[in-house]
Formats: sequence, structure tokens, C-alpha cells
Amino acid sequence: MSSRCDICRRGSQYGHTISHSNRKGNRRFLVNVQRRRMVINGTPQHVYVCTRCMRTMVKTPKER
Repeated sequence: MSSRCDICRRGSQYGHTISHSNRKGNRRFLVNVQRRRMVINGTPQHVYVCTRCMRTMVKTPKER
């Protein structure tokens, strides 16, 4: 599965996992990307969309 949103182009980020003794190891924060069927330029297509964009699409009015 793609690890990048097709709408906002957001990808994975990097950081540290921190133990109780404060030792730091590298880790990756993956974007929650879902495969959705959307109408783009009048044609239905399957795109990878992050859940943040899906929440935003609910709030914005649909074009008619």
C-alpha cells in the first residue's frame, strides 16, 4: 500500500521511540492511508487518501 496521501501528499515522518531509561531509538510514524473510490474530473478513480483529508472532505460542501 502507498504510504503517501494522493490529495495532500503527506508521507511518513521520523522520530524516536523513548524507553523508560530515556534511551532513544529511531522509528517511523506512518500516515493512516485508506484506499477510496472518488470522482475526479468526472471519472471514478481509486485513490489513497489519509484519514485527515477524509475528515476535511466531510466538512467542505460538495460541488454540484
